[in-house]
Amino acid sequence: MTDVKRQRRMNLSELPKAALVQRIGDLQQLLDDLRQSMSMAGSLPTEWKLTPKERALFLALIRNDIVTKDMAKLILYGTMQRRSHSVDVFMSRIRRKTEDHSVTIETINRTGYRLVDRLVWAKTLKLDAVEQH
Repeated sequence: MTDVKRQRRMNLSELPKAALVQRIGDLQQLLDDLRQSMSMAGSLPTEWKLTPKERALFLALIRNDIVTKDMAKLILYGTMQRRSHSVDVFMSRIRRKTEDHSVTIETINRTGYRLVDRLVWAKTLKLDAVEQH
């Protein structure tokens, strides 16, 4: 077992039961949101030529006011144990592929990303499952 895993296990074992239950609930909700985003992936324009991971990330931008870098890493890799630079690269690719369609993705310094007019995009792309968060 690596030191990071050992440290994470120790940190979790020190948390009160209520905090662990809350953390599990939060992670379950995030996974449910990700699954729903994946089911909507077919609604994105094919001419954007987004890869499956790029589509998942773009859909997360539509579903959430802000997508944090940790959320993006979870979407892309299933873990938050990756470098943030890889998320920046994915966002750059998405921006490049969608810029001709007036898609604007803002960087929120030290936090993550935000899709400008996300609810308009949800309606334009006919993604009815998007809720206001």
